[in-house]
Amino acid sequence: MPAITFQRMKIVYVVKALTYLIGILSFIALYIHINPLYSFLFLFMFAASLYFEFRKLVISRWMLTAASLVIIVIFLFIFNLNDFVTQMLEALLMLLGIKFLEQKQVRDYMQIYAISLFLLSGMGLLALGIIFIIYVLLFVFILSISFIFLTYYAQEPELELTQQTIKRIILKCLWIPLLAIPLSVVMFVILPRSQYPLLDFLNRPDKAKTGFTDKVRLGEVSDIQEDTSIIFRATMDMIDEKDLYWRGITLDYFDGTSWRATAKKAFPGGASSKPFITGRSVRQTIYLEPYQNSYLFCLDKPLFVSHKNVKKLEDLTFTSSSPIERRVRYETTSLISDAIYEERIDENKYLQIPQDLSLKIIALTNSLTTQQNPEGNTRTLLQYLNKGQYRYSLQGLPISKNPLEAFLFESKYGNCEYFASAMAIMLRVSGIPSRMVGGYRGGYYNNVGKYYLVPQKNAHVWVEAYLPHKGWVRLDPTPASADMFSFPLKGNMFLKMSLLFDTINYYWYTIVINYNLEKQLSIGHTIIKGLKKPSLPFHIQKRQLFVFLIIIAVIAFVTLNIRSFFSKKITEEEKILSRFLRKMERKGYRKTTSQGLEEFVHTIEDKEDNANAYYFVSELEKIFYKDNRIDRKDSKNLKNIIKHI
Repeated sequence: MPAITFQRMKIVYVVKALTYLIGILSFIALYIHINPLYSFLFLFMFAASLYFEFRKLVISRWMLTAASLVIIVIFLFIFNLNDFVTQMLEALLMLLGIKFLEQKQVRDYMQIYAISLFLLSGMGLLALGIIFIIYVLLFVFILSISFIFLTYYAQEPELELTQQTIKRIILKCLWIPLLAIPLSVVMFVILPRSQYPLLDFLNRPDKAKTGFTDKVRLGEVSDIQEDTSIIFRATMDMIDEKDLYWRGITLDYFDGTSWRATAKKAFPGGASSKPFITGRSVRQTIYLEPYQNSYLFCLDKPLFVSHKNVKKLEDLTFTSSSPIERRVRYETTSLISDAIYEERIDENKYLQIPQDLSLKIIALTNSLTTQQNPEGNTRTLLQYLNKGQYRYSLQGLPISKNPLEAFLFESKYGNCEYFASAMAIMLRVSGIPSRMVGGYRGGYYNNVGKYYLVPQKNAHVWVEAYLPHKGWVRLDPTPASADMFSFPLKGNMFLKMSLLFDTINYYWYTIVINYNLEKQLSIGHTIIKGLKKPSLPFHIQKRQLFVFLIIIAVIAFVTLNIRSFFSKKITEEEKILSRFLRKMERKGYRKTTSQGLEEFVHTIEDKEDNANAYYFVSELEKIFYKDNRIDRKDSKNLKNIIKHI
């Protein structure tokens, strides 16, 4: 059986295919930001519209108009200014679904394109990652093609195009987004950057991740540890895996089931004063994702944090004046050390134990801490938990009225907060002040971007014990190995690709999103300062001039190409001929692409219509064959003939 080939395709099918592609692209770009119910409703309407297209079924326009009004009323009823953008996009998505259900004319296709464009613009208010730019370029490319084919369709609905013609139009349209990139880059660099975006009030706070709060209930950290999303990235040099403790919050009061942070004072001497710490200095630039609190995470032990409205607390933690609701960037300096020396502490605060603490825990502690030396007792407790019969687990954690007792004497397995809580309380029972520290452990070092990638699953708690002549010493009783807090890259191609994409996204945020007026002025000042140097070699000036001329040439080339591409306007002859064909189509006579005008006139059966049509064609051909352009008088005459048909 010979193979079937499709050499020609009706323009209407091309327009429909591109329109549905634009609709599904808009949905894919937004579905992670909207309520799943609206996603389901849109997909249902989208699938139904495809079915109606295939079966050639039509829904009454008044019913769809009524449905659109209902959507608008519901949106106004549930309107919430705190989530205005999301609600607006959900309403637009429902209206888009309804538009797909309509029997589509040229104006309906235009409305679908407009709504899709608004939806994609709204995505820019929700997420400005590199994926947004990919969607924009793809959308511009498809939309450009769609407008061109829609123009053909508006002039001749029955037009058939060859596959070669379709491919040629698509390839030409590909140049539009590609040529626009250099011009966009130049405009991005030179246009003034506002420090007060006019539409910033529309930007909703980023979706907060589950994170550490001022109160941690035993078993809650496991919820964070099951989240694989990224909590922060730290640009810094690579350090030893054993030193990767990221300090965030300290907890000092235990009620038997939960730890919480009591009121803390500012660090003595202010944010610029140094604690008594010795160790190697490490500078970091942290990009912290939004989460449910205001603590800033830094490599243990942090000295300074450079960010507006940051408070340095007495326990060497840093907090923002407001919860972290958007991605923030700050710089910090830390010393790699296991201890913080402090001369005096509030021992009552760090020796507090619950009044109803299990007697079995007290007895176990007393049996283990038989030495007179606090350091010796600390080592004994650490080895008992870290190298004894207890094991690390995130599943089936002991939940009871006395979770520590259940952990130590019954299940004998748990995650980090069970080990750290047991260690801290047993230290206090033995008379050694202690506190819990919440933060993150480990991370993956991205060699391409030179930064650490730290996911939520690396959430960790450990203990600090106050020992004579040493101060607060870090102790980690959890028997989990360092490998549990790093990424297994070997043989994991999917993870490697994810990290590559994260590198691209990281540079996008650091270079593009963080490009502000201050950086713009700094670049301008550097350029001006460089140009003013009298000792500047001539060959460097020549190279700069050459680069400048290339940029100007690219801008001119892009402008001229875009102008020439869109300068092919419809002539007056084509407009009049199109009006004539539309008039004849309303009377039931449709010209095919293979017919000439005179051949088409011969198919008109009605004598009066035939005579009028023949008169119009003859008058038009008189002008055409004389190579004359239609003037106002000719145009008025031809329009009069069409009017009287």
